[in-house]
Amino acid sequence: MSDSTQQVRSTSTGLPEKVVISLRAGGIFFAIANVICVAIIVWAYLTIQFEPKTLQVTGSARKAIVSDLVTWSGSLTVKDPKLEVAYDKLKAQADKVRDYLIAHGIGEAEIEFSAISTSRRYEQKAVLPPSSPTTDNSSAPVMSDRQALVIKPIMVTTDNVEMYTLRQWVSIESHDTRRVPAVARSITELIRDGVEIDSGSCGFLYTKLAELKIDMLAEATKDATARAGQIINNANGRLGKLVEARMGVMQINPKNVSGTSAEGNNDTTSLEKEITSIVSVRFEVR
Repeated sequence: MSDSTQQVRSTSTGLPEKVVISLRAGGIFFAIANVICVAIIVWAYLTIQFEPKTLQVTGSARKAIVSDLVTWSGSLTVKDPKLEVAYDKLKAQADKVRDYLIAHGIGEAEIEFSAISTSRRYEQKAVLPPSSPTTDNSSAPVMSDRQALVIKPIMVTTDNVEMYTLRQWVSIESHDTRRVPAVARSITELIRDGVEIDSGSCGFLYTKLAELKIDMLAEATKDATARAGQIINNANGRLGKLVEARMGVMQINPKNVSGTSAEGNNDTTSLEKEITSIVSVRFEVR
């Protein structure tokens, strides 16, 4: 084989042909990579430039409300060794309570008595513990009087009922939010007549909350729009369309009391309340 055929083919540049081909492929690759990088930069720039600019603000609305529903409950309790006697006593007390409520202006349809619950207390008696068994009575130790006094009796519950306790709840649900609390405070006067009654506190509710939420949302959104407009005017911009609106939980607190919770407060202890609504809105900025 001649020397000329053994030499590697060369190009006009003096470099081997394979090296030239590799350089060309690498150049094409880097050119494509540069184009992709430039395209990504241009896309990011245009995205930032033409992305709608928005402003997020929070608005609130507060309104005073008066509860339109009041609830109250109390319990009657009687005790007697005989069940039928206890029932008669409870029936007599319940009749006195009903008459008292009606006499003080509570409608009979607003009064409700629950079912009667019965509990029993069983009689207990003292029993001496059994003596230790022995196989040989002659070998049993003889206890002195002092040792005998050390043995304490055991209290054992029998099957005999010592006392029955009957309990019944009476409740009121009314729209007369002024009268019911006064009656609830004075009903314990029946204790003088032998009525064993425990009076609970009144609960005050507002039943038109669903309709009110719509108005509160509108008021809070109006407040948020005014705040956003003030911010944009100070920045010499223009407020665009509403993009998003989210309503937060409502806070219902006693009058002149402010408090918040993640779940939303719902006060039931006061007649007069304040309801606060929060809304978060987002506007386009031009």
